[in-house]
This record gives sequence, structure tokens and C-alpha cells, in this order.
Amino acid sequence: MKRFLLFIFTAAAVLQSCTDYLDIKPYGRTVPKTADEFSSLLHYHLNEIDFGEEVIVGNISSVMDLECYSDNLESILTQYPSGNYIPLYIGDNLSGKQTRYENIYEVIRDCNLVIGYLEERDSRLGQDVLGTAYAMRGVCYYNLLKDFCEPWDGNASGKLGVPLVTEFDMEAQPVRSSFSETVARADEDLRTAISYNIEDPVFRFNSDVAEGYLARLHFWAGNYSQAASYASDLLQKYPLINGEAYRNMMQSEVEKTGNMIFKSYVIVESTHQQMYNGYKSYIQARPISKRFLDLFAGEEDTDVRYSISVGNARVNNKAVSGCLRSAELQLILMESYYHLGRETEALAALNELRRNRITGVTDYTMETLPPVNGDDIISQDACGDALTPLLYAILCERRKELYMEGDRWYELKRNGRPEMWTAKQGRKFTTFSYMYTFPLPVRDLVLVDGLVQNPGYENVR
Repeated sequence: MKRFLLFIFTAAAVLQSCTDYLDIKPYGRTVPKTADEFSSLLHYHLNEIDFGEEVIVGNISSVMDLECYSDNLESILTQYPSGNYIPLYIGDNLSGKQTRYENIYEVIRDCNLVIGYLEERDSRLGQDVLGTAYAMRGVCYYNLLKDFCEPWDGNASGKLGVPLVTEFDMEAQPVRSSFSETVARADEDLRTAISYNIEDPVFRFNSDVAEGYLARLHFWAGNYSQAASYASDLLQKYPLINGEAYRNMMQSEVEKTGNMIFKSYVIVESTHQQMYNGYKSYIQARPISKRFLDLFAGEEDTDVRYSISVGNARVNNKAVSGCLRSAELQLILMESYYHLGRETEALAALNELRRNRITGVTDYTMETLPPVNGDDIISQDACGDALTPLLYAILCERRKELYMEGDRWYELKRNGRPEMWTAKQGRKFTTFSYMYTFPLPVRDLVLVDGLVQNPGYENVR
């Protein structure tokens, strides 16, 4: 086992990009055979999640970066020198996103090794290992879709996906699939994971987690009927909570509690705690945006999310982590209903969430919905249509609910990719529309003939 683990970790250190995954047959070495040996390959990544990693689920570092790219925080008011430890805007980190691409494909490589070579498929352990490999690969393709592909905007036709690597072929150099093919790959992997019905909780990616990611995937891809179906099903198992139960869940830095379906950073060691505390102090150098605070106008004392999120002097007060919880599914459900033309059901789902967050709140009716704020940075929906009062109310609740969970950046990308700017030391820094989609690694473009770079980065060398 020790020699097997040494081989795996050595391979992980050497192989770094999508193209590297095509040349990993361990010639002259012993290939793992048992489910227990193959599980070690996955336990490395599962352990990373437990201690808070940034590749598959996200940790305080990656989530905080996403918040810094968005308009939830007031970048122009950043306090220095502490503010030097967080990105001013996405342009600070674009080059490093090539490493994220490579890191995700490293996880896919290990999943492919399990899926392609594990022979012990009938035992309970074997099924758990296979199911986990499929689930993790599906989540990885979902992450690649969100970060490295242009967003669905009412039509997936002509949109590029990512290279799909599902088996070992030393001669292959895959080019980009279509957007729809990448969605289909992630969908099939996650549904296959569910079919294995993972039982051992140590593998983390059980059927509920896979179903939650299916809701996320189809919501991102504009498949609103499927997104609503998956979200509705899970909400039966994980209903919304409120009051102190909700407050305790949201203030928990480590424990997976309440109606959280999945969470990273559930094991604490001193070094990880020091890192967590360090990032918490860095983020306090950037005040919360007034536009975010204005969403609570008149409800600061009655909306439980305000005190959970906002500390003194507009500093962040919310625990930061990568997670999946039922409130996100409720938000997916209401917006999916909206895009399906089921506005009465969308409004009912919106009011249900608000009743669980705001003491004494009066339900909205179609007539009492607040008007769209014309100054909001988002002016169109995911289909390119102008915002309506109902959808605007849904987006506002999503912003309040998922603040400091890395969601706002993707909301901006999903809803029109609006350009925005900030300033530092007399210089203006602009987030252009193309920057919402990250660049593919330059070295892959050199190695793979026909691999297409994302728009805006064609001249990157």
C-alpha cells in the first residue's frame, strides 16, 4: 500500500494539465487492483475537502477570492496593508486560473483511473468507490463549465465546452467539446453516481449530494425543468429551517449542521485554523458594499441574515466556507419556476424563503413586489431579457442568502456579465465582460492542435 501511495503522489506531482492525463499508464509499475487500493486515490481528495480545499468544493481562500471579484464588497475602500493579501479585482488572478484548470483535470485523472481499472465492482466497497469517482468527475466538469466556458444565455448552440477526458489514451489530444456535450457528460456522471447508492459516509458524495449538483448543473445550463425537479425532490428531505437553528448553522465554521447537504472544512488542525483566521482578518480590510446593505433597508432588525452577515463598521461577520444547503435549492426552484412561466409558484417559493428569514414579514403579491432598481449592476436575466419585479426580488434574496458563499460572481456571469471598475492609487481597473470566463492554459494550446482559447485571450502567450 505504501508503494502504491508513493506512486500515486509522485504521479500527481508530475502530471499537471489536461494533456498530461493522456499519458499516465504506469508502465513498469504495479497498477492498484483492489477497491481498497483504489479508494486511497479518492481519499486523498476527500481528505483535502475535509481540511478545506479549493479545487472541488471550495475553501475560505477560493470563496473569499470570488467575493472579492464581485460587487458584494467595496473594493475602492480597501484598507491597506492588510488589503494587499486579497485580490483587488479578477484581473489580479486571471493568470493563476490556468492552474485551477490543471488542478481540476488532476482530479479527473484520478477518477478516470478508478473508473477504467477497478475490477472489484460488485462489492459494497467497490460500488462506493466507483460511485464516488463518477460523482467527483461530474462535479469537476460542472466546475470547468462554470469557470472556463461562456455562460448559457438562452441558447447553447455554438457555445464551447471543455475537453472531455474519460479514459486513458496516450495518443489522444482532445479538443473542446460543445457546451451541451459538457453538460451531458457531467449529467451522466452524476446520475451514474446516484445509481451506485453510496452508503459509507466517509466518501461524502452520496446520492443527495449528487442530486444537489444535478440541480446546480441544470440551473446553470438553463435546463430549468430538470433543475426544478431535482431541487424540489431534495427540499422534501431538507426543508428550510429558521430562527436559532438557521443562525447556528450559518455561524458554524466547521460542523456540518442544520440542512447543509455538503460542506468542506469539517476537520480542524492548527495550521488550517491559522490559515482560516488569517483570511478572515484579510477580508475585514474591505467593507461590505452599500448596495448590498441597501437590500436590507427597513429590515435590518428583523432579517436574521443581516446580523449574521454584517459586523461593526460594515465588515464581514459571516463564516466563509464551500457548501451546498437547501436554501440554494429553494432559490434554484423559484427562479426555475419563473423561467418556466410558473410565476405563481415562483412567488410562493420566494415568500416561503422570506418567511423563514424575516420576522413578521408580509408576503409579496404581484402588485406589492418592489420595482426593479435601475441602478443595479444586473440589468438583464440569464436569457438576455430585462428584469421584472418578480425576478429582481428573487435575485435580491439570492444575493442576501448566499453572500460569502462564492455565489455572487457567478450570478454576475450568469446574468449578462456586466462590466464594472474599481480604483487603486489613482489607477482604474476594469472587469471586462470576457473576464468572467477564465483562460485555458497556454501550454495546452501549444500542445493540442485545434484547441480554442476563450474570447479575449487569443493573444495571450
